[in-house]
Amino acid sequence: MIKVRFFKIKLITFLFSFLAFVLIGKTAFCIDQIPFLASEIIVEVSPNNPQPNETVTIYISSYSTDLNKATITWRSEGGVVLSGIGKTSYSFSAPPANVSALYSISITPQGGKTINKKISIRPADIDLFWEADRGYAPPFYKGKTLPITNSSVKVVAIPNTRNDRGFSFVWKKDGSVLNDNSGYDKNYYTFINSSFDLSNEITVIASAVQGDYVAQKNIEISVYEPKIIFYKKDPAMGIDYNNALVDNSSVTDEEITILAEPYYLPTKDGSGKFIYDWSINNKLIDTPLKKNELSIRPTSRGGYAIINLDLYHISNMFQKAFNSIKINF
Repeated sequence: MIKVRFFKIKLITFLFSFLAFVLIGKTAFCIDQIPFLASEIIVEVSPNNPQPNETVTIYISSYSTDLNKATITWRSEGGVVLSGIGKTSYSFSAPPANVSALYSISITPQGGKTINKKISIRPADIDLFWEADRGYAPPFYKGKTLPITNSSVKVVAIPNTRNDRGFSFVWKKDGSVLNDNSGYDKNYYTFINSSFDLSNEITVIASAVQGDYVAQKNIEISVYEPKIIFYKKDPAMGIDYNNALVDNSSVTDEEITILAEPYYLPTKDGSGKFIYDWSINNKLIDTPLKKNELSIRPTSRGGYAIINLDLYHISNMFQKAFNSIKINF
């Protein structure tokens, strides 16, 4: 009797395990067979607004199926560019500005039907120009004035497209969106850099009011040190901007006038905001009538003169410059 009961218990256990296995297998099989929709495939592009010829990566993902087990085929207009199991990303070089690149993605999960997705990449270009709008540079200077600490910088965006029906601009500074400076037709942004900034990253996103033009551009604007450069001013020939006076310069004139040019300092508003401290052979002298010009006459015995100039803003301790040269007679 005991053996019969034991046999029945084993038989019931076996039948229960078999039924559970069958049910679980059917459930798993059913789960694998659940169809998914194209809308359940998420397609992302990095960067969001690629520039011409920039490296672009397309990513696909899904919460409804395991794409790592799916067969994925990427096609361009020229044919298959990538195919295999779990190929969830593809990188390529973006086409030139205003040229479209079309990609088709076929996704076949294990035991499921193929889903197709399409994406078009159309890079747009935009030019960014900047200047330190109140910095100083002497006449005929071929470069542009560079930003120094606490200087005003203006950035202008010009979309590179034939679309002329208006644009909306989004400006960012060091990653933060500037809502007050963004909007329709706001194609420029002016800011004053911080006392502790070494550089500033400026980003603009321009989008056409009508059409599919969207362009993004990032630039980094460094902060520079102002500098004083000395030039010789001749009564007859004027200022010799082609030859700066350097340390240990030799002159044979009976009198020499030294002109100090304060590169990049905001002296366009007038020199009254800056103090000029001149010294000769380490002795402070009265400020000349023309603050940036110093005339000296050598002694009959010749010799040399060490010329120092300290230039600093009355109220802004970060805007200052210094130079020193030795003149031999």
